[in-house]
Amino acid sequence: CLCVLVLDVSGSMRGEKLDSLNQGVRDFFTQIQTADGVPESLIDQLEVAIMQYDEEVRILRDPKLLEDGELPPTLTERGSVTETVMAIEEAIKLVEDRKAFYRSTGQCYYRPWIIVMTDGEPYGNKATQADIDAISLRIKKDIVVKKYNILGVGIGDDFNTEVLNKITCGNFISMNSFNFHLLFR
Repeated sequence: CLCVLVLDVSGSMRGEKLDSLNQGVRDFFTQIQTADGVPESLIDQLEVAIMQYDEEVRILRDPKLLEDGELPPTLTERGSVTETVMAIEEAIKLVEDRKAFYRSTGQCYYRPWIIVMTDGEPYGNKATQADIDAISLRIKKDIVVKKYNILGVGIGDDFNTEVLNKITCGNFISMNSFNFHLLFR
């Protein structure tokens, strides 16, 4: 089971939001490794990839199983724009590439998860409203044919619910009320 964490480190995430994001990712690693509500059989089957994005997308962790006691990288904001559309496109490509690898090696797999953790402000130098509409339509079609699951996790008390709702087809939640282990039940 592949899980791609797509993490916003743009300028709008400065301070408390970034602290919350880092804590959320640490909680994810802890919950997954300690079977805190996660089925025992999944612990050795969950591959995690981590992408951070601002004006560019950077893969911090290629898809692979977690190692015992592994900690996630600590994220720092870069004071730049937020290219969420580009980041989601890269996450979808990573998912498709990994599924092709699973098929080529004869491995069965569960539907992958893409988890976008952001304050919901996707505008940057490259994305337009038309780009947001296009990625939303693509995600909607992909979800219907079960290519992957997507979840938006809103960071901060003032995250943009309208945009997060649109880019995740209504599948989003606030970080304040979110438990990662519930995803894999």
